[in-house]
Amino acid sequence: MSKINKAHSRVELKIRCKELIRSNAQVFLLIKDQRTKNWTTTSRSTEVIKDDTNPHFVKNILVDYYFEELQELRFIVVHVNKPNQKGWRQQELIGQFEFNLGSLMGCQGRKIQGNLYDPNNPIKKCGNIVIFAEEFVQSKRIVRLQLQVNQMVSKGCSGKFKKKPDLYFRMSLTNEDNTFSSVYESKSIVSENPVWPEFEIPENTLGNGDEHRKLLIEVINKRKSSRPILGRCTLSLNELFSNNKTFQLQSSSSTKKNSGIFLRFRKVSIYEQVTFLDYIAGGIKINLAAAIDFTSSNGNHLYSSSLHYNNPNVENSYQKAISSVGKILEAYDYDKKFPVYGFGAKFNGVLSHVYPLNNDHKHIINHTAQRIRSELDAGNNMVYYVLLIISDGVITDMESTVRAIIKASSLPLSIVIVGVGNADFTKMHKLVADEVPLTDGNSQIERDIVQFVVTEDFQTEYSKYLLPKKVLEEIPVQFLDYMRRNRIRPRPPIKSDIVQLIDKSYGANNDYGNAGSHILCGLATCDFVPSIYAY
Repeated sequence: MSKINKAHSRVELKIRCKELIRSNAQVFLLIKDQRTKNWTTTSRSTEVIKDDTNPHFVKNILVDYYFEELQELRFIVVHVNKPNQKGWRQQELIGQFEFNLGSLMGCQGRKIQGNLYDPNNPIKKCGNIVIFAEEFVQSKRIVRLQLQVNQMVSKGCSGKFKKKPDLYFRMSLTNEDNTFSSVYESKSIVSENPVWPEFEIPENTLGNGDEHRKLLIEVINKRKSSRPILGRCTLSLNELFSNNKTFQLQSSSSTKKNSGIFLRFRKVSIYEQVTFLDYIAGGIKINLAAAIDFTSSNGNHLYSSSLHYNNPNVENSYQKAISSVGKILEAYDYDKKFPVYGFGAKFNGVLSHVYPLNNDHKHIINHTAQRIRSELDAGNNMVYYVLLIISDGVITDMESTVRAIIKASSLPLSIVIVGVGNADFTKMHKLVADEVPLTDGNSQIERDIVQFVVTEDFQTEYSKYLLPKKVLEEIPVQFLDYMRRNRIRPRPPIKSDIVQLIDKSYGANNDYGNAGSHILCGLATCDFVPSIYAY
């Protein structure tokens, strides 16, 4: 089977405006590049609605959704007074609105309302915008296929090879310029009549929302260097789901003659997968808990050499890790409250079990696991935790930590460990059970729940935005794995009133999405700094 990216989906944004100061409105989409912090104009826009200051736009705007990325969007609403000129810059600005896509997808009802503002006159009343998000149904559909080749003996075609061919097939989707982009490639099989394994692929990948869009399928002989393509055919999803399941391949030569080879679809089916966003829409609670390393190896926080040094102008490594992850996860946390723990220090001179005096993660993992068990015992199975552990050193008691992780792997929990500083973190990669499952005696980890990232790999301006992506990209996969194993279905989508998300002054600062993370940073750098370090 092909690997399906469960963290990625396509979302439809439905837009209406209220009390606009001008009519003949049209809405354009801009996306913020997190690397350059610049706003990029896209080709996506609504239609123009004439003579109406309360327009309900029919044309929806499609955007790609990634759980692990901070996606900031801006809608520009213009009065179209030059209909023959394309683009929003040629029209008269009514107002604009910025929001975080994750906040929209994470709020109940997936509906937000905000005030449009004019950046040249922030106190000016421009009207309101209402945005409703819905997961694009075709991005949830999965196509299951199985192909085989039949060598047909006919006049002018022997159907035989001097040496058994090593055949594979490649599927490509047509582009707007009539070129093709590869979307799937099978493994090769040594046979004249190969039957390839069944595989799955998102319907959206095969048509990009258009069931009549052409697909090119080529059968290729891996053992032939010259003219390796045995034959090709073009078809669409619409044709594929018709009664005809056998297609004759055309020769790859310029004569376009029949190759004498037939491509048969042995299995063609489609189903709608349960997605991460289905659970979010149903009100699942995703909770972020953070654990911060205060051991002496961090250095005295009063000196600039310390990893905990609090520079008012520059975030330290701990702040960067918490804020970059918190900006994304806060959108899905129902109460915006985040438990933060410390480890490796004395607190007011008294040793607490919450602050064990060693670089031992098992206490934090066990403490979080007990918190989760309490919720499950209370009958709440619609909950999932992400434990963020930030540390400047290697675990001192690896066996106990492995034991704690194995025990926690049956719970709705993902553990993200972020290494800061220049320590040798080689041993920490053992905790990531991508290839070799964690074991402790006869016990084995039930599912992969650990991700490990080193901040030193993301120090350049270009790569900084990749840190939260790397930290969080496995969360939806681990989340869905837990739900599937425990047969927990998503609840029906919650319906709720529109949430007033943002006002003119907030939007005018272009700082949406940062307030919550500033609070989160405050918890980490002020409230939880112990008065005495364990030197």
